[in-house]
Amino acid sequence: MKRLICALLSVLMVGSLAACGSSDDKSGSEGGGQTGETKTFNWLTVRNEDSPARKAQESSIKEYIEKEGANVEVKYEVITDRPSYYQKVKILASSNELPHLFDAEGDTLTQEIAETGVLMEVDDIYKDLDYDRMLNIGLNYGRLDNGKNYCLAWENNLEYFWYHKDLFEQAGVTKTPETFDELMEVCQTLKEADITPIAVWGNEAWPLLRWMAFIPFRLQGNDYIESLKVGDAKMSDPVGIQAAEFFQEMAENYFMPGWSTASASDAREAFFNGSTAIFYIGSWEVPNFTGEDRELKDDYAYFYMPTVDGAINGQTDMWSHAGTGTAVTKKAYEDQDFKDMLKYLLNAYPEKAFYDENLYPAMTFDTTLGEMSEFDKAFLADSEALTSYGYCWDVRMDAATTEVVTKEIVNLGMGAITPEQFAEKVDAAVAENAPKYFNK
Repeated sequence: MKRLICALLSVLMVGSLAACGSSDDKSGSEGGGQTGETKTFNWLTVRNEDSPARKAQESSIKEYIEKEGANVEVKYEVITDRPSYYQKVKILASSNELPHLFDAEGDTLTQEIAETGVLMEVDDIYKDLDYDRMLNIGLNYGRLDNGKNYCLAWENNLEYFWYHKDLFEQAGVTKTPETFDELMEVCQTLKEADITPIAVWGNEAWPLLRWMAFIPFRLQGNDYIESLKVGDAKMSDPVGIQAAEFFQEMAENYFMPGWSTASASDAREAFFNGSTAIFYIGSWEVPNFTGEDRELKDDYAYFYMPTVDGAINGQTDMWSHAGTGTAVTKKAYEDQDFKDMLKYLLNAYPEKAFYDENLYPAMTFDTTLGEMSEFDKAFLADSEALTSYGYCWDVRMDAATTEVVTKEIVNLGMGAITPEQFAEKVDAAVAENAPKYFNK
């Protein structure tokens, strides 16, 4: 923790942080509850107000307040830009001003904050609240190398390659790709038909790193990233160079114009307005692909992550995760009113997520409350068939190395550096930073 404190104390701006509550802020710690005074709990989130998970969270809390007559409220501070969000979390952590709840991943930043003793382990929360509805992905996705988990889980996500059927037909593509070579052939066919092949955005690390990680996951599962992050494997190994070459070829030839600085909303717009043919995205985006009957709209279809010669896993082994989680501070959990609200939220959320927001929750839910669409059935079958899921590189690598990779992967995709130069920079970053974060 000292590393981030020393780096950030000089940029603290107390005034801008007041919204999240300081150690002198009495909201959520005194008064409120059943005393007649409204008690305020603060939640720092990356989810905007249109996020299905956020909407299900808010409606659950609203229902709790109305049904239980609880004198509580939740105030959100929203920072959707990930780098800015993580910077804010670091600043708040370094000044001991973390809010009651804040969105988090099972990464080295969360680990550093947890080492100061300010966060609740969610296993302890579930045990204390007698809560046993979490699916395996929800229980374990955010778990750190030390076995501890500090992230409440909200989503059960699978990631697919979505495409416009009419654009494929227009280009004469009659078969979805099953291998990465076939994917490149499809992209070339689309390009020759004056159709931009792929929607993607580059102002966040994870969408680009997913394209980098596809081939290593097929060839070595998660062993590669787990070894790479500590320096036991190298980006300059053959599998790493193969991954970098694949990424560069896709980015230079088939990603949408302006991808390097594009935002998620830019990529969504490019796909949903029909400007691009393919969009690799997770099931949190399903509401945009389906109608009121929860079935896929006519123009949308999907295919699974392609494979490669020598693959060690199957078609339905892909990226699956619980989305961005939420950390709970010990100070918040000491408050009985907070615990009561959280318990209600965890129990009300799953059904609201599925039936109201068309989002697959990280918990079991009552499947008898409405009709299950054919897509719902297919998704849940894929989820059950999953034997292994790809680890998110930006979560598994240390924060300092991730910063280097985030910068250099854009340079790689723009052709400013070669795959070999990219690998050299990644290996150097791991050698310098990994020993500070990981104990081998």
